[in-house]
Amino acid sequence: MRSIVIVGTAALVGGLITGPAAAAPVTITPNPTGLQTVHAVSYTGRYAVGATQAYGRLRLIDTRTGRVIQKLPKKAIDPSMSDNGRYVSYSMPLDDYGRRAIKVYDRRKDRTVTATRRSNGTLLTPAWRSRCTPAICEEDQKLIFSPQLVGGQISGNGRWLVFSANYRKPAGIDLYVKNLRSGRLTMFKAVGHVMVAEGDREYVQAPSVSRDASTILVAGRVELFESDENNWGPSRALIDRSRWLDIGGVGNTITGDGRTITINGPATGTALPGPSTVSWYDVSSGVSTAADPATLRLTRNDSSRDGRYTLWRPAGYSDPLQIRDRTAGVSYDLEAALVAAGYSVSMHAGHAIDPLWRYSSHHSAMSGDGQVAFVQTNAGVLAVRWAP
Repeated sequence: MRSIVIVGTAALVGGLITGPAAAAPVTITPNPTGLQTVHAVSYTGRYAVGATQAYGRLRLIDTRTGRVIQKLPKKAIDPSMSDNGRYVSYSMPLDDYGRRAIKVYDRRKDRTVTATRRSNGTLLTPAWRSRCTPAICEEDQKLIFSPQLVGGQISGNGRWLVFSANYRKPAGIDLYVKNLRSGRLTMFKAVGHVMVAEGDREYVQAPSVSRDASTILVAGRVELFESDENNWGPSRALIDRSRWLDIGGVGNTITGDGRTITINGPATGTALPGPSTVSWYDVSSGVSTAADPATLRLTRNDSSRDGRYTLWRPAGYSDPLQIRDRTAGVSYDLEAALVAAGYSVSMHAGHAIDPLWRYSSHHSAMSGDGQVAFVQTNAGVLAVRWAP
């Protein structure tokens, strides 16, 4: 491995990314992982879940040695990982009717358990099957309602697992919180609504969880239509697994300490101009403040746990991949450093499929401490340790 020093070319002025300004040098040490896609990483970046080919079988690896610790089942999707890399959760589709099981693998004990079982041992199953709602489905518009169970997000401390489902009613979301130590599964009924997209199907939003599960975010409802007349619904946060907090705007992500929630919505006292407006919501005060522009690209995978560092492309695919330090207000040109080291960077790295839905493209990720960026290149996924 070798270190490369590159001078960055972007700076923040008045909240906007500008052209060449004060140089921001960045040193990188790229390390090949043997993966082609990356789906989840541990806090320090030592452990990662990814595949050796596009849409291939997921595996848990040690990025320091390249050793494959565990191959997940062939149909495993949507993995998440505890901070220390001990626990890895993943979903297993069981049929075409929305039945899904969430499994949790314990690296130390080399054991897998099913988290979507009730206290009596029975597996959670939908109470209804996919259907078309007559009030919405017309000749030229087919909106299909289907049972969905999504999430399986492990808290950073590895004790809690959270997921959402509309298993009881088509349009209602229930939140499930699993205590992985005791095995107790708690359901919070009717805590949200599904996301609707015209001409498509409804989507159940996956919840976000803080490190100790003291704050769990359930995204609000948003209806996306071609006219861009979006119907925004408030998000809700479960505090200390006992009380609910209503939040203006659609919740996006949550910091590891649970104190700050990123929302697609206005700052306190301002109007809502559209989905590109991003604010930081303070859980203690209930006040939202205007967020750094990089926050629009903030997803589960592409940011540090505290939200300080974010992998992003300011204007989408056409801009170079950068590391944004929202605290210092500086962007570092990571792509230029990688190109100087002889690599070409995937255009999808650092570009979320849809920030509103908090989905990442599996072409990049950021370690929880923000010190290691995982980037898909012509040489596969590199674990890139960086420093200003």
